[in-house]
Amino acid sequence: MCLATPVRVLKLEKNKALVDAWSKKSEVDVSLLKNVKIGDYLYSSHGLAIKKVARAEAEEVLKLVKSWR
Repeated sequence: MCLATPVRVLKLEKNKALVDAWSKKSEVDVSLLKNVKIGDYLYSSHGLAIKKVARAEAEEVLKLVKSWR
């Protein structure tokens, strides 16, 4: 099973975004999404952004996942 993780966009450069998830920075490909902006929350899996997500939903998912750790 694969879990898409909510991440927050910190920086954009062409089709790549520097993102933050649990204070860990990584790079994801955002070429499948339109109008990605700094501060947006995205679902990311294996280095690929697959969907934009509302901040409230992303924070709720992160809170749930953190409680399982």
